[in-house]
Amino acid sequence: MTTFYKWYNARLATAPILTHCITTGFLFGAGDVVAQTLSPDPALKGRYDYIRTARMCFHGGVIFAPVVSQWYKLISTRIVIPGRPMLEALARMAVDQTVWAPVGIASFYVSMGVLQLHSWEQIQQELRTKWWRTMVGNYAVWPAVQFVNFRIIPLDYRLMFVNIVSIGWNAFLSWFSATSIDQSMETLEKAEHKLEELEAKVEKRV
Repeated sequence: MTTFYKWYNARLATAPILTHCITTGFLFGAGDVVAQTLSPDPALKGRYDYIRTARMCFHGGVIFAPVVSQWYKLISTRIVIPGRPMLEALARMAVDQTVWAPVGIASFYVSMGVLQLHSWEQIQQELRTKWWRTMVGNYAVWPAVQFVNFRIIPLDYRLMFVNIVSIGWNAFLSWFSATSIDQSMETLEKAEHKLEELEAKVEKRV
């Protein structure tokens, strides 16, 4: 870990954008490895889709990392509230989640569709059926993570912090993007139903 920390700091000093791209691409790929390893899809049993992982690495390293590294710099310099660090972090998180999150999730589905040579009509259908569901999941996870990120983590390490937390999130995105619309909706509906049953049991005990 110490060796990686030294390497990361050295690379940030000499080539910050390239360093962000390499590490982000790797960790996006790691998310897909998790998704495929844990996938209940019988079509994936006994085989591994390397092209799918490559698509995730490409999106993370070529599209996501350059944009988000500059985005963090922008909101860190434009949203400054002297003497109010908690309010400052809250404001940055709110802007991030209302401006970037919707765009970033949409760009993910467009990117995956283009890389799979889908038609624009197919990509639009993916956005119509999956974008909002993904946004709901996003708001269950990322506001708290980004508040911590903007409040505690230094600017140069914010993208890395997000990437590490994102391994699980990217596993979800990779699975949700790779499955058919009907399969995705059916699985999410089952998960929501189980969650409702669990909440009902908890309420009865209380």
